Amino acid sequence: MLVQTTTEQPPAVDLFLPAAYDVLWSGAVVAALATLALVVVLAVRAVARSSGPTLADVAGADPVRRAARRHATTVSVAAVAAAVLAGAALTQAVTDVVGGLAEGVLVGLAPAVVGLALLGAHAVGELTWPRPRTAVRAATLRPRTAADVAPRGLRRLTWSLAALVVLLAVVGGLTAGADGRSVTRVAGDVTSTAGPYPGWFYGTWLALAAVLLVAGAEGVLRLVARRPAVAQVDAAWDMGLRRASAHRVLRGTQLALGLTAAGTLGVGANAAARAGYPGAVVLVVVAVVLAVATVAVVVRPAPDPDASVEEAGAAPDAAGGGRAVA
Repeated sequence: MLVQTTTEQPPAVDLFLPAAYDVLWSGAVVAALATLALVVVLAVRAVARSSGPTLADVAGADPVRRAARRHATTVSVAAVAAAVLAGAALTQAVTDVVGGLAEGVLVGLAPAVVGLALLGAHAVGELTWPRPRTAVRAATLRPRTAADVAPRGLRRLTWSLAALVVLLAVVGGLTAGADGRSVTRVAGDVTSTAGPYPGWFYGTWLALAAVLLVAGAEGVLRLVARRPAVAQVDAAWDMGLRRASAHRVLRGTQLALGLTAAGTLGVGANAAARAGYPGAVVLVVVAVVLAVATVAVVVRPAPDPDASVEEAGAAPDAAGGGRAVA
């Protein structure tokens, strides 16, 4: 029986680069497309931005709202900075410290590690949220939950991407070779093997990282729901600010999960294509589209608390009622 390894690739996949360059090439393509998508979305937002006055201009004169916005912005900037620092540390570790099979594991876990750093910074920001200093404090009769503050669609997307990562890890583990990091195709007397492939060797870590990301995001959402209320502002404005914070938490988490899923699918499909499986190249394209889509979600702006006040005020008027004054 003739055994064919990755050094002698099947004629149907001659266009694929050697395995040593697959991850770098795929990463370059994904980064280029993600950057293009980011530029397009930002351009659309700039064109669609209204030049007329909004409630945000009026709210800027309120020192309480201004201080709350400042703290929320500081937390968001600190979270991004923590993510960037984690990414820089990972890059240094991959290039100078870690080698061999551990290097591949660390590269696969890079989005999750960066996402966990972002969640950690958000958690610190929520725990240090300023408490009211006024003599009279307001409180809701029903405790807020994560479901109250989290955007429903974005939360479902985050859970779906986590489930996708786990599913890809299971499928990769069941279809990988005995070493857990390669895939083999037998066609008659020809056996083709290619890697790296997200089998159990890599998939176990990726699935664990996805679970940690979802658990971390849910924990931070609970902190957002239970943090002290902003004093001397409408309850609708305070809830709007909480939803903006939850939006920032979830969009960073879905980015980490989406890039993990896209990387797992892309690397696995690439190895399968080099092993000679027909149609696997299509999954590489799907992985790129998935990565671009997660970046597009990230650049979507968080909801404005002033818009929440407008919606809360319009609802009673539309029903023919008014707002109760205590």
